[in-house]
Amino acid sequence: MNSDIIRVAVVDDHLLFRKGLRALVNGFTGMEVLFEAGDGQELLERLDFGVVPDVILMDLQMPVLDGLQTVRLLRVQYPYVRVIIISMHDEPELIDNLRAEGAHGYLLKNANPEEVRKSIEIVIRQKTARPASLVKK
Repeated sequence: MNSDIIRVAVVDDHLLFRKGLRALVNGFTGMEVLFEAGDGQELLERLDFGVVPDVILMDLQMPVLDGLQTVRLLRVQYPYVRVIIISMHDEPELIDNLRAEGAHGYLLKNANPEEVRKSIEIVIRQKTARPASLVKK
């Protein structure tokens, strides 16, 4: 696998939205979706098996483990993974709270494809180095 490829995971409880976002990201040059998950718990299980993306595009409202709870856990367990929350809510206080909890970006679900691409590229540029033990050869 080319190390220049940005590896993405898509986490949303709505299958159609998840599939559409996967197709969109896979259409961007230099990006690929490693996997999808229906909620935060499913995401964490995939990460625990060693399938760790560079960026996670994640819904805020999901069953089992929602976006906010998942961001809190990711901040501790996978601090080098960038998280972009995607939601229908646009309250500034909510967005500020998500950033304070560890989210690296925020997109509205009605964002245009170019905004999605740019957001992924921006959070990757802000990325801290991944521990050498987790870099795939």
